[in-house]
Amino acid sequence: MDTLQNVMTTPVITITPDKPVSHALGIMEQRKISALVVAKKKTPLGIFTERSLIQIRVDGEIDYSLPIQQVMSSPPFTAPADMDYREAYQLLLHHRIRHLVVTDHDGNLIGIVTATDFLYHLGLEYYMEVKNVDQVMIRDVVTLKSSAPAFTAMKLMNDRRISSLVIEENGYPKGIVTERDLLRLIRSKIKLKTIQLHEVMSHPVETVFSDVSSLKAARILLKKGLRRLVVTNSSGRCIGIITETDMIKGLRTSYTNHLKEVIQQQARQIKEVKQQMEEACILDSMLQSAGDIAISIMDPDLHILLHNQAAGKLYNCTTDTIIGQNAATLHRKAGNLEQFEQAVAMAKKNGRYEFVLQQQRNGITRYLTTTIFCILDQENNRTGFGLISLDTTHQKQYEASLQAERDFSKKIIDTAPSIICSITPDGTIQFINPAGEQLTGYSAAELLGKNWQDYFYAGKTGRSTREMLKQFQEDDVRGYEVRLKTKDGELRDISWSSVKRFSGKGAFFETLILGNDVTGQKKAVQELEQRKKEAEDANIALKVMLDQHTKTRESIEEQISIKLKELVNPYLDLLRQSTIGEEQTEIIRIITAHIDSITHPFSPKAREIMLGLSPRETMIGDLVRQGKTSKDIAEILNISLRTVETYRNNLRKKLGINKRKISLRTYLMTHFTQ
Repeated sequence: MDTLQNVMTTPVITITPDKPVSHALGIMEQRKISALVVAKKKTPLGIFTERSLIQIRVDGEIDYSLPIQQVMSSPPFTAPADMDYREAYQLLLHHRIRHLVVTDHDGNLIGIVTATDFLYHLGLEYYMEVKNVDQVMIRDVVTLKSSAPAFTAMKLMNDRRISSLVIEENGYPKGIVTERDLLRLIRSKIKLKTIQLHEVMSHPVETVFSDVSSLKAARILLKKGLRRLVVTNSSGRCIGIITETDMIKGLRTSYTNHLKEVIQQQARQIKEVKQQMEEACILDSMLQSAGDIAISIMDPDLHILLHNQAAGKLYNCTTDTIIGQNAATLHRKAGNLEQFEQAVAMAKKNGRYEFVLQQQRNGITRYLTTTIFCILDQENNRTGFGLISLDTTHQKQYEASLQAERDFSKKIIDTAPSIICSITPDGTIQFINPAGEQLTGYSAAELLGKNWQDYFYAGKTGRSTREMLKQFQEDDVRGYEVRLKTKDGELRDISWSSVKRFSGKGAFFETLILGNDVTGQKKAVQELEQRKKEAEDANIALKVMLDQHTKTRESIEEQISIKLKELVNPYLDLLRQSTIGEEQTEIIRIITAHIDSITHPFSPKAREIMLGLSPRETMIGDLVRQGKTSKDIAEILNISLRTVETYRNNLRKKLGINKRKISLRTYLMTHFTQ
């Protein structure tokens, strides 16, 4: 367990920097973790902890839609996987942090270390040194009454930088509130200033007596997944609290002893080989301990005298073949001789020169931050050159990616048809895009530093302006229409939307507002309303005309009915009184029925259906309605019986009853009775 490789937790739960705060809180609550590493691909960019959340909430309300990169702690504290675990613990103590991000030699995220990890991996011999809980517990316990509001507990924990506090009554522990409890409450958006601790505290409290062994206390913590225990006396009264961090404080002494051993061992080794070790050997040892930093020592003619392993990668040679070779020759093979020679010339002139060396290898460009310096003797004469180089390709690629994102965002803003503007809380314009310049007629130089309302809020000053700026500060505005007056005096209708921006600590510092010109749309709506009114007026006129037409038609029908009764019916009466046969009598009756149908028109629906029938279909339909059989109809009209049946089927189809169980005569009697 000498290195972090054996202590760290892996794999690490991460979140990308663009995810909102609400998403991060959900992961932390679901996974029951106290910290979330923010990473892009394998690179750790920051860390977000329960304590970070409390610090933000104490300062005010939280915007849960903010991307996590705006509120995370950045950069995170990191340590290599091969670091001694006791040295890593010293880092936690020195920086007063509880989480250490573990990376490999390329800076890639591979693990995370917390107090729980140390506690889990400490051996029995460690707990033998710390005999019981009384030796490591905290006696000054921070407590509150159960009636206190949750916000008071949160502020007290933030001010005292503690991870929990005990809820007690008359000296007896009744509950406990931890940072994890506050995470749950904050995520649930509960009113912390009104809810009391007895409603949210964890209870019953997990306790331990002060004379219990540290080993047993550690086992309780690990078994129950806790990070603290309340220490009580035999009467059950609270006398202290012990946390994971308290359990591993003995590592401080362990680390001091470790350093002493290392120093003593090194002193013995130096003393043993002091007489035999030459200056070149000492220098070579220093070179090899440089890790990823390439170091080489050259004579005045640039022949390599000493180097470390990382220099082999720099020159693309095996380490045993570099000695004696000319560095210029190696850089010629690498394709960057001209850049190297210019750097040497500048070092000769100024004593040292820093530059970024570019190398092409397998079609990939590598960027090496390099320093060449002159090595001088006691008489200040140049005796050689030193070269120090570090591969910063990943950093360059990341910077290029960020720049590409900035360029893309700028292109979108510059080509956007809408006004995009940034204003401070008091309304001062900080940024305006080309669309804003074009629409207003003012240049960016004329607008920047001026009050927004003076140029974008025509005819509105004083209270109304302040109210809108206040709305920008308190809410995200959507579709707020304002009249704008351009530089040449034209009035335009603008629909504004806004988004608040916050600093990394959650403080509001500016508003981004987006304005769309809706003048044309409003004119189109007005024209549409006008046309709608005109159409309504036309409809009224048309209705009047239709009513007049209906009255005229009814008058004509009435006149026709009267004329038929006056001019035709008398002659039909004469025919009935004369001597005629049965067939002629039937025909006269049919004529009379048809005259009646003319003088007593059908209903509008029946009239519409009758207009779709042929004259013969109308005649046959009327005979069926009168109760004539198909045979009777055939004899009256002098057609075949089969033809009559065909006409009857056509009538059923046109009337829509061909698939219904209803007789044709019944349907006609029901719907076509005058």
